[in-house]
Amino acid sequence: MTTATRRLLGVWLLLVLLLAITVGTAFLDLGPWNASINLAIAAVKALLIAGAFMHLARAATVLRLAAVVPLAILTILFVLMHGDYASRPHLPAVWQTPAAPGGR
Repeated sequence: MTTATRRLLGVWLLLVLLLAITVGTAFLDLGPWNASINLAIAAVKALLIAGAFMHLARAATVLRLAAVVPLAILTILFVLMHGDYASRPHLPAVWQTPAAPGGR
C-alpha cells in the first residue's frame, strides 16, 4: 500500500468516525450546544477534505491564504452575529387570529 493510499484511507476513516459522532449527537439531548457541536464537526470534516483532496497541505502559501482568509472572515461574522443575537431581548410574538381561508 502506497503512502498516498494510506493517507486517503486514514482520511476516509476519520470522516466515517466524524459521521458516526454526528449521528450520535442527534440522539443526545445537548440543548443549544447540539448545533454548535455539529457545526464544529462539519468544520473538521471540511478541513480534512480540503487538506486531502484539494492538496492544501502541500500547496503554495498564497493558495492556502486564499482558502483560509474567507473562512476566517466568515467565522468573525458568525461570532459578531451571535453577539448581536445574544444581546437582544427575546420578546414574545404578538398573537393574532389566522386569516380565513380565501382571504374572507
